[in-house]
Amino acid sequence: MPLRYKEILAAGVLVSLTSTSAIAATEVPFWHAFSPDIKLGKVLTRYAEEFNASQDDYKVVLTYKGTYDDTINATIAAYRAGKQPAITQIHAPGAPTVIFSDAIRPVDEVMAEAGHEVDWSRFLQPVAAMYQFEGKQMAMPFNTSTPLMWYNADAFDKAGISEPPKTWDELEGAARKLKDAGYACPVTSAWQTWVLVKNYSFIEDLPFATKSNGMDGPDAQLIFNETGVVDHLDRLQRWAEEGLFEYQGRQWTGAHEAFYAERCAILLESSAGYGGIADNADFTFGASVLPVEEGNDEPRNTFIGGGGLFVMKGLDKPVYDGAAAFFAFLSSAQKQFDWHQNSGYVPITVDAYELAKSEGYYEAFPHQELAIKQLLRAPSDNSRGIRLGYLVQVDEIIDEELENIWSMKKTAQEATDDMVRRGNPILARFAKTIGE
Repeated sequence: MPLRYKEILAAGVLVSLTSTSAIAATEVPFWHAFSPDIKLGKVLTRYAEEFNASQDDYKVVLTYKGTYDDTINATIAAYRAGKQPAITQIHAPGAPTVIFSDAIRPVDEVMAEAGHEVDWSRFLQPVAAMYQFEGKQMAMPFNTSTPLMWYNADAFDKAGISEPPKTWDELEGAARKLKDAGYACPVTSAWQTWVLVKNYSFIEDLPFATKSNGMDGPDAQLIFNETGVVDHLDRLQRWAEEGLFEYQGRQWTGAHEAFYAERCAILLESSAGYGGIADNADFTFGASVLPVEEGNDEPRNTFIGGGGLFVMKGLDKPVYDGAAAFFAFLSSAQKQFDWHQNSGYVPITVDAYELAKSEGYYEAFPHQELAIKQLLRAPSDNSRGIRLGYLVQVDEIIDEELENIWSMKKTAQEATDDMVRRGNPILARFAKTIGE
């Protein structure tokens, strides 16, 4: 029997309402550099799913774009083509280039326009400062880390090492004991430029570049070839020659695999390495702060790694409102505590840090507090941050020249001189590009 007119009309209204409900959520594209196959990617996927299920107005759509470098390159290309995402994850070396561009909206403005009151003073200041410019919060801090000294505690017991070395001289002594105990690679490092050059400079209160490493203006010049960095790299070259240090690649994979396999007993690596180490190490492990030079009684704060979340220009207000809602979700104390536990990244707010302490988390996992304590040391003009344009390209040069040190092709002085000689024209080109 055919449907009567009112029944047809009612059915049409029902279909219309159902369709409207299905498409009502505003999509918020989020490009990132966390592979969905690793723990970090899985945790981020869970957060997006939880946020999407918590409300009906917005839907965060994650897209893995590859490495940090792949992600920033894809973002730049997409913006030029008018196909930019709402949110993009940019790692710390790429942040200055994006901050000085005309392609982003300050996050504090986006949050305020969406009605979210944010007390930026409750963010860990060394973290927030990395993404601030001219009084504005340019990005939402997100995956923030700093290096630690991870060690194989079973290897330490075997080698007769009673406690983690505190100084570089003590680390050399420990490396010799580990070598004698049968470990082919006593010490290795992930992210060599970040750990061995930038963080060493911060801790020892040495300038990486002029103008407070570019924090006081983009027309800065590299000068670390005139500091104690040269002697430090000269020492590491000697260690490499004596079999106390092994280079395992520019990023993290090789160093982690050598650590898991118990070839390397000490790993200088991000605090965010915790998740992978906890999942893959078949031995007792521990962590300590990075070593300092003898006589350095007041080491400065360390330099952050990881990335921040930037909001791209050229989108509709509902998309910005969705991005703001997701940022509020991610930055809550409870979510940041969960992120801290599952990733090894530090919580980005004081509230999350205090929550972790009140829950007794650091009594069970004391190494998880080490990164925060390093970041909260007193800063100086040499350790406030690094804001140098085209730093990704400069870092590639530093990596290349460090490889010349490890392969004995150049002395530390020759290599650092070449780093500066090759890197400064890149910084000058950036300054010219933005009219400085």
